[in-house]
Amino acid sequence: MYNDRVKLIINKLRLKQEIDRSEILNWGVFFFLLLAFFYEAVRESSWLSLILAIFISSGYFYLLARLLKRLYYSFWPFLGFLALFLILKIFNQPFFSMSFVAYSAALFLLVVQAYSLWTPIFYPIVSWWEYDFRYRDDLKINVLIKDEKSDGRLTDLRRGAGCIASFKDFKLGETLKIEPFDDLESMKFKVEVMSKRKYSVGRPYNYGVRFILDDPSDVSVFSNFVKFWKSERKLKQKKKFKNEPT
Repeated sequence: MYNDRVKLIINKLRLKQEIDRSEILNWGVFFFLLLAFFYEAVRESSWLSLILAIFISSGYFYLLARLLKRLYYSFWPFLGFLALFLILKIFNQPFFSMSFVAYSAALFLLVVQAYSLWTPIFYPIVSWWEYDFRYRDDLKINVLIKDEKSDGRLTDLRRGAGCIASFKDFKLGETLKIEPFDDLESMKFKVEVMSKRKYSVGRPYNYGVRFILDDPSDVSVFSNFVKFWKSERKLKQKKKFKNEPT
């Protein structure tokens, strides 16, 4: 998957099942939404409203599918508006009516879809808005491949995956070793490159990586690392607010 504005490549072979599942969930939400519209139309005998609702929702979901296919970040505001719409419709339905059940099913599938996509592999969070590196949500790391070592930053860490910002050009499917800065040099992890984003000239590549935790001891070390990551974020936020002029 590749686009010209944000140069994005993902490992289609390894991520095919997850991508297919997201697309199925997207059209599953659409199906239950149409079902709810139909039940509402039958109850209220409003067929013109049904035709209009089908027309508008078809265009909306076509756009949503396009954004999802390209993994644009603008997918999330559209998903948020849809979730808000479904919540409002649920509260305006007779309790346990067919339309209530259909809207609830659509919202449930939407939540499942959002959860499956909310990972640094598909949508890494990079705090470009924070210009002061002291307060950015990232950690300095060394990235090792074969006998080469390069500098990088771990900018996101969620659900067993992370985002590495590096000017080094790695290939999809490559296995890297990363080690955080000196205070944590006892922690070393193997990761597999699953996705690759390049926003513009002068900015580093953003690699969506999946942590390889084959051994129970790796899981334990990784769990401690996640706790450290969260505590560091809180500490940086406290320092930022403390140092802000009043």
